[in-house]
Amino acid sequence: MLKKILTFIQYKTGWLTILGLLAISGLMMFIMNGTKLPFSNPTIVEHSGGLPILDLRVSYSPDDAYKLFTELGTAGRRAYLILHLVPDIIFPIGYALTFAFISAWFLVRLLPLDHRLQWLSMIPLISGLADVSENLSLVICNLAYPGRIDWLVQFAHLLTKVKFGLLPIGVVFLLIIVVMWFIRKRPASNVPKEKWVTHQSLA
Repeated sequence: MLKKILTFIQYKTGWLTILGLLAISGLMMFIMNGTKLPFSNPTIVEHSGGLPILDLRVSYSPDDAYKLFTELGTAGRRAYLILHLVPDIIFPIGYALTFAFISAWFLVRLLPLDHRLQWLSMIPLISGLADVSENLSLVICNLAYPGRIDWLVQFAHLLTKVKFGLLPIGVVFLLIIVVMWFIRKRPASNVPKEKWVTHQSLA
């Protein structure tokens, strides 16, 4: 299954795909943070009296989570729920696929398709999966309020650390492969030409 996903990314990577995913991710980011929609981050922070949402905190405890749920009130918790179920599900899927396809675009030009390091293009998908799982965990905790599910908050916190921990690793890795691509004088793709979708490639 994982091999099929990797192969799909290797064969379908192209700048039209990447730019489309980037546009979707950027739109979701703007909706979440740059608007005053009822479920946007600025509106939710107003409901909480200034407390930041859990997704943007590097560390939080069950007490922190349930303090936020209490301060949000009914309307704020509903807004937080919508944020988690719509834009904040689409956004991590979008950015994970974007960076996976970007990584694959360079790796299929730097290495043979069956090289072990090709699997590094899957790192963004792990980060995206952690982000989505974190959101769904917090959705369950939100729906259960005023009941407490402390272990699930702790699990969400662990996923938050995974999400933020993989981010700098992914950025450094991407910078390295971009530099390597230029050093090697911009090699062409190793994907067989007859299977390459020409309108998606820059080869």
